[in-house]
Amino acid sequence: VMLSSLVMYRPNKAREMGARLVVLITLLATIVAPGVIAVPSGLTYLDSTWSSIEGEGGELIALNPNKTILASYHGKEILFFNTTTLERIAEFSFDEDVSAMEFNPNGSLLAINKRSTVQLKESIRLIDVNNLVVLDHNVQADDSFRNLAWSIDGKILAAQGYDGDVEQYRIPSLTLKNTLHEVHVVDITCIDYRSDGQYILTGDESGRWAVWDLQGQRQGVYREYGQGLLDCQFTPDGADLVFLGENGNLSSREFGQSTKQTMEIDGAKEIFFSNNGNRMHVSVEHTDFKGLNTYDYENFNKIQNTTFFHRVEDLAIVEDEYSRLQSLYVAAGTGEIAVYMRELIPEGYNLPGADLDGDLVPDDLDPDDDGDGLIDDWDDDFGCDAPEGTPCSRYPDLDKIRNIEISVGTNFVVRDQITLPPEDSSNIRNLSRNSIAKDQVISATETQLFADSICQNMDHDDMIEKLKETIILSSGELGEATVQCKVVSGMELIRDGDSTTQITIAITTAFEYDTRVTLPLDIRLSEQTLPSDGSIAWLAPAHPISLTFRGEGVETKQIPLWWNDGITDASITIDQVSVKNPTAVDTAIDLALHPISFLIYLGILVGIVTLIIRQRNQIDFSLDEEEEIEDDITADDLDEDFEFEDSNDEDVEPISVNEDDDNFSKESIRPELASKMPPRKVQSTRKRVVKETSQDPVVRKRRVSSTKLNKDGPITTTKRKRLVSTNDTEENIASIEAQTTTTVKRKKVKNQQEVGKKKIKKRKSVKKVDVKPEEPLIDENDLQQKLVEDFTNTD
Repeated sequence: VMLSSLVMYRPNKAREMGARLVVLITLLATIVAPGVIAVPSGLTYLDSTWSSIEGEGGELIALNPNKTILASYHGKEILFFNTTTLERIAEFSFDEDVSAMEFNPNGSLLAINKRSTVQLKESIRLIDVNNLVVLDHNVQADDSFRNLAWSIDGKILAAQGYDGDVEQYRIPSLTLKNTLHEVHVVDITCIDYRSDGQYILTGDESGRWAVWDLQGQRQGVYREYGQGLLDCQFTPDGADLVFLGENGNLSSREFGQSTKQTMEIDGAKEIFFSNNGNRMHVSVEHTDFKGLNTYDYENFNKIQNTTFFHRVEDLAIVEDEYSRLQSLYVAAGTGEIAVYMRELIPEGYNLPGADLDGDLVPDDLDPDDDGDGLIDDWDDDFGCDAPEGTPCSRYPDLDKIRNIEISVGTNFVVRDQITLPPEDSSNIRNLSRNSIAKDQVISATETQLFADSICQNMDHDDMIEKLKETIILSSGELGEATVQCKVVSGMELIRDGDSTTQITIAITTAFEYDTRVTLPLDIRLSEQTLPSDGSIAWLAPAHPISLTFRGEGVETKQIPLWWNDGITDASITIDQVSVKNPTAVDTAIDLALHPISFLIYLGILVGIVTLIIRQRNQIDFSLDEEEEIEDDITADDLDEDFEFEDSNDEDVEPISVNEDDDNFSKESIRPELASKMPPRKVQSTRKRVVKETSQDPVVRKRRVSSTKLNKDGPITTTKRKRLVSTNDTEENIASIEAQTTTTVKRKKVKNQQEVGKKKIKKRKSVKKVDVKPEEPLIDENDLQQKLVEDFTNTD
């Protein structure tokens, strides 16, 4: 601003350079301010207000000025709760949905805006808080408007009227006082009275805003913000106006002056100021962050934040006298309101009396005397591993109590595991199930969101210092540490309505060593530490504790139950594990179980499988060689029987031939052969007999074919001898008759491996057939054709 005033007196060029400098400084401030690292506010989820068993709604809340009554809307009911005990005070039912509600400045009235109907022309109603009754006065306004505004003296209520303009109503009659005309033509999103009660600020969803006096006169022209407005307010001292745009643009300007500060906040929804006006809180709901950011109003630097694990529908703040956050009430769209606090002090804390678990709450006031998170009345129903004669209400379930596991190794790791009570576990699941998607189960992303939120709200430095003070080592010293949180069980995929499953959380603190420890190592815990500020561990019993000590190369030891009596310390000595020289068998086993060995096993297995597959996929075949078989055919050979042979080298009985018939022919043999042939498909090989007129042996060649398969099994191939030569038929017959004796030798064929398992039957011998002399000579072509047809007829 100072630079701008100086630039006005410079020449034009210098003025332009100065203006650029001002813009640059503003941009740098906008970028750097949000980047300041914020610390946790010290608040975390510790309680809930139940509205109904069904768990309907929960988008609106209102807190009275003295912070004693919390009003929340669920379904068609408005409920009043005591903010200290969270007990229900009263409830009011309405037939139509409620869109807005706000307490007046002294907390005696609660104004609500509900839906109107054709029969019932009313929307704004008043509830008398002192008498817990609904007043008869009403007026019809815009029934979807969500921002009711009370004047500073509580005599005027402003709301969006039925016709769209801002209207002011007198209290308690709800009669119209005046209307703020000719500015807003779309839905109004924000109305606020200045602290001196003289002016009204209004804004709408188009970004248009204006300032008015109580008589409804506009102060100057209306302005355009550049984007739709979500919220607009006066600062508590009334000096500035603050605007929040729908794109997350937050800016402030002096009353009647130009803009002072600006920054971008992704997902910003609403603005809240501290009582003294030094701090500005902004509720945020974004994929990267859900919670409340706190800024220094003077420079817009973020100074702290509170992280939520659920949606942010509406929010109310409670501060101390120094304007520091003490508690938050958040509407998450479910049947309950989440309560965020710094710590949780149980009823009866530090009162005198017998105390079994050491939580400083006397047993007669403590519903959980044994400290396992289960109410004593339920312990006997669930059962336990208590020693004989000890009731379950006096002996904790060792799986439910707090367990601290200390690991000694590269880092000194302390894992603190707690189990939340069933009721708190059910509340957390109910709030979480709609944080990302509206469904009936908790997803892995929603579970991780819960773990991250509880971890970010913890005071890590306080927790680390407490552990350093509590853990005493005989050697070595602990240094810096990091904290991580994880949900062990009880959330993911647990259905809505489950009221018994408990949530187990592990908070892990990993220390580095300032000086290394040496074994044997004595470890002593001087006390059972309490949770730090902002830790959800306040919900779980802190006493008694189960201790486990482990590490790489050290003996694991355990103290199953350490009561918090204030006298006994927990101490233990951990030694290095003695290692024997390995035997040959141990060495062989180690080598066999080495990861490289498994690679070798895998390679061998792959090779074997490959060989088996190749063996199964190979095709069996053999190339038939042509055999040249020389047969000596003489006249004497004709005296021998003529035989048919199978291709499997088995002998078959010979065919008898009548040597006395001079007119012997194959035509007389064929009918007999046809009657003896089997009824299955066969494939024959032809045997060619070459006859010559001379007595020299005739050399004969034949081709051997391989075995074939059909769907019925192996095909048996039959060979037959050809009774004629390639010469003219009459000449061959004359030469045969001229021979005195002709012998036909039986020849063997190369054995072929049978593929099928069907047994091959032998053919029976063909009886001798007398050749009738009066039969005509054989027609060679006709004979060949008929033989082929006979052998192929079965196809």
